[in-house]
Amino acid sequence: MSSSIVNGRQPLRILVVGAGPAGAIAAVALRRELPDAEVVLVDKATFPRDKTCGDGMGPGARKILEGLGLSDVFARFHTPTRVAITGPGGASAAIEDSTIAHGDFRGHVIPRLDLDEALKDAAVAAGATLREGVTFQGIEVSDGLRRTAADDGAAGPGTRPPDAPDSGAATAVVHLHQGGRTTAEPYDLVVGADGAYSAVRRALGIERPAKKHTIIATRAYATVKHPDLVLHDTLRFDFIDDLLPAYGWVFPLPDDRANIGIGIPVDLLSARDRRLGELFDVYVADLRRRGFAVSDVGDPATHQLPHAGARQAMTARPYPAVLIGDAAATINALSGEGIFYGMAAGVQLAEHLAAARTAGGDAALRGTAGLRALRGFEHAFTRRFARHHRTCGLGQRLMRSPGWARFTIGSVGRDQSAMETVTSMMFDEGSVSLSHVLRAAVRGTVLR
Repeated sequence: MSSSIVNGRQPLRILVVGAGPAGAIAAVALRRELPDAEVVLVDKATFPRDKTCGDGMGPGARKILEGLGLSDVFARFHTPTRVAITGPGGASAAIEDSTIAHGDFRGHVIPRLDLDEALKDAAVAAGATLREGVTFQGIEVSDGLRRTAADDGAAGPGTRPPDAPDSGAATAVVHLHQGGRTTAEPYDLVVGADGAYSAVRRALGIERPAKKHTIIATRAYATVKHPDLVLHDTLRFDFIDDLLPAYGWVFPLPDDRANIGIGIPVDLLSARDRRLGELFDVYVADLRRRGFAVSDVGDPATHQLPHAGARQAMTARPYPAVLIGDAAATINALSGEGIFYGMAAGVQLAEHLAAARTAGGDAALRGTAGLRALRGFEHAFTRRFARHHRTCGLGQRLMRSPGWARFTIGSVGRDQSAMETVTSMMFDEGSVSLSHVLRAAVRGTVLR
């Protein structure tokens, strides 16, 4: 990587690891907020590439793209306007119109093959340098405290010896591997947006979320029809008797195609005497029993989703690095939505760093001051979503129980305002208080 002196000073050098939605949007936002910074975006894959996902992009993510002037990314993709939820015993709830009291809830279903391609192109257009086929291998800091990521995570990755100095010097030396060659490159900031199995997280010594805070999901593409229901405009979630504590989804694509899948907490799957593939087959069979014609089912693909119940750290001294998106375990525990939080973190990080530099110049983003700026972002982002994630975590735990799932979905189905709140929880930043839920349970009405 080459750097040039601009107006007598060295430009900030920022490395974003992972060119999915979180990393690409972070690169776009960093270039917008810090236009003289050198932003390098790397990914171990070569584009175009697929990513196991439900492909649903809710209103939160849509509004972020609109705010960045990237509406054309989703202009050609499918736009459902309804959300339907099915529960045990035939309980059901639906929202019929995307324009509701909580705002415009239009979302999109965009195959990740297409979404990620469009967003990495947007990052390049914003001035980021894209390098594909590059593997992150480790990070060191300039004060002599060394750490190289190991694939096996042996011997307590990232743990500092008790007597190790913590001077706060914060220039990173990052080890990147490409084409059989490893380079050591200096950066002022590293953004780890490299997903659920993040190598950056391992290098920082931050533990992977426990099984109870991780959802495992499998999805496949299929043709889905129904003789009586209009499917192309509906995001469908199913919390059915034969599937709980897993849940299923059907997200529509053009030409009667759909993304169908299931998700279940890893610890609960481990406790059941069934494989994930068996549960997927149970869901497909139940759809057919309910009148859905499911055909041309492709090969299922599986992925893990670390959700926000883990409250994982996003930074770790003395490293000038921060985790965002799935690497930071910010997935919605109730819906499995992750794209929105990754994008939101990228934008908020860029805005936070720009504000810090306005207040203190480039020095505010380097060294000890830079570490404080990253920690400040982490606190601000966590505060922003804390209540929302607590509410969604509670909702997920309730939906594991057939009794609670039936009661909740049935009650919400009788109250459109309540359904609007649930939709906001699943796809945006909506929340309710625990006391509200408990009072609702006593009165027999949920989330009024």
